[in-house]
Amino acid sequence: MSIVATKKRKPEIRVFVEEDLDRLLKALSGIKDTSLSGLVNEAIEFYINHNTEIQNLIERFNLEDLSNLDE
Repeated sequence: MSIVATKKRKPEIRVFVEEDLDRLLKALSGIKDTSLSGLVNEAIEFYINHNTEIQNLIERFNLEDLSNLDE
């Protein structure tokens, strides 16, 4: 009997984008040889880490440690 390790499922979000953006994202994910999900995750992380306004909000509302927030 083999025991298969199960990965914890990541939370899912749904967004709606314009058709041109959809095509661009799909093309870029193919060129980068990554999934669409991986590409979008990378883009979101970049946005959060490089956007001064977002960084200020994270600091202002103490969002560095999200373990204290209810889901």
